[in-house]
Amino acid sequence: MGTLAIQNDILKEIMLEILQQFAQFCEKWKLRYYLACGTLLGSVRHKGYIPWDNDVDVWMPRPDYEKLIKILKKEKINSNIECLDYREVRTFPFLKLIDNRTVLKEHFLVTEKTLGVYIDIFPLDGLPDSLREQKKILNKVRFYYKLYAFANYRFNTGSNFIIKIIKNICYPFSRLVSSYRVCDKLDKLCKNYEYDKSRYVGNIVWGEGERDVFLKEYFNVSYGMFENMEFRIPGGYDQILKQRYGEYMVLPPESKRVIHQFDAAWKSKEGLKDDR
Repeated sequence: MGTLAIQNDILKEIMLEILQQFAQFCEKWKLRYYLACGTLLGSVRHKGYIPWDNDVDVWMPRPDYEKLIKILKKEKINSNIECLDYREVRTFPFLKLIDNRTVLKEHFLVTEKTLGVYIDIFPLDGLPDSLREQKKILNKVRFYYKLYAFANYRFNTGSNFIIKIIKNICYPFSRLVSSYRVCDKLDKLCKNYEYDKSRYVGNIVWGEGERDVFLKEYFNVSYGMFENMEFRIPGGYDQILKQRYGEYMVLPPESKRVIHQFDAAWKSKEGLKDDR
């Protein structure tokens, strides 16, 4: 992606800086957040990044997530940190905090007009007690995931030659789908049950179905170390990680150690970090 490409170790430093400043901002405004997904697993198992991982994920209860959006319209976390919200720019149906000194290109989705090195902020939404009703919601969500991918996939990409050809043929039709409308439908679908009044909560907007539906009681506040810094994690992290990953303290085989596919670079030499 050019001579100002960001190496993986520097990439992780940038994401850690965003996370640290975000956490301080949340403490200042008394907003709830928790390390999530692979970042939570990294905190518990490695006390930092999973060695082959290269992203940072955070959960926020929906009330705090919406408060964060309102606060960020008036006050920035830092001059180099921007919040991407689908209501303002073409992006994902959840918040991304980016370093605006950088640019990032996803391998399979068209995002580089707005994206930089980022951390993901996912809302935790309430769900009904009925498993049947939960499945109805999750099935609708899966439909919108596919529609979002269709509206935003990159031309001439695919996991194999046949899929690449099919995607190229469908590409003109995919541009007719409004990414904003898909994100908006998905966001509204997730807000039908209040977080603080629900027994079950989950990352519905961009989760992994039933694996990301938890008892809300798991989300009492605890703390965990991540790269020599302390962050909030769910008190029920053991139950959450077992549900998502099974025997999570056992390292997966190398064939399943998946890394996020993207390229990142500095916009200019002025933003370049000391790469010693």
